[in-house]
Amino acid sequence: MVVVSSREFRANQRKYFDLARTNDVVITSRSHGSYRLVPISEEDTLIDRESLDARIRQGIQDYEADKVIKMKDNESSEEFLERMISER
Repeated sequence: MVVVSSREFRANQRKYFDLARTNDVVITSRSHGSYRLVPISEEDTLIDRESLDARIRQGIQDYEADKVIKMKDNESSEEFLERMISER
């Protein structure tokens, strides 16, 4: 783990962005606390809390209105996914 001050980070951002690909980088600030620098990969999903809450509420409404595809008894997950794709 590499710990640097916010001043050091600002002065050498590229160095610490590169370093964060292989190491934990923690940036400290007296007035703002500490932060960990984490690279985001293509597999990461970024969504704000408000959007996530809205999607969950919509999913609940769809479920209550029976606007969902339900898995059948004794249906494998592969069969369910194939059926779900074909029904759309």
